[in-house]
Amino acid sequence: MRYRLFLLDEALEFLLTLRSSDRQFLRKKLEAIREFPSHHAEYERRDATDRRIAGCIAGRFAIEYWEDTADEDLKITHIGWADR
Repeated sequence: MRYRLFLLDEALEFLLTLRSSDRQFLRKKLEAIREFPSHHAEYERRDATDRRIAGCIAGRFAIEYWEDTADEDLKITHIGWADR
């Protein structure tokens, strides 16, 4: 299934502060995640509604997302610096 890609405001705002090369890198990673979300999940947490939020590290960045299968959307809830 190819999900539609949605970014929360905070994720988009962070993305817009980055250099073009970093934005391109993250765009490619988001496209890969979109194709097979479960293949990229490196960790998981639960949000306040007990929804499963998957996360992965992409270079210097952390990406968190959840699959909204009902709407066929991949919702990006966070893009930020990875804590290493």
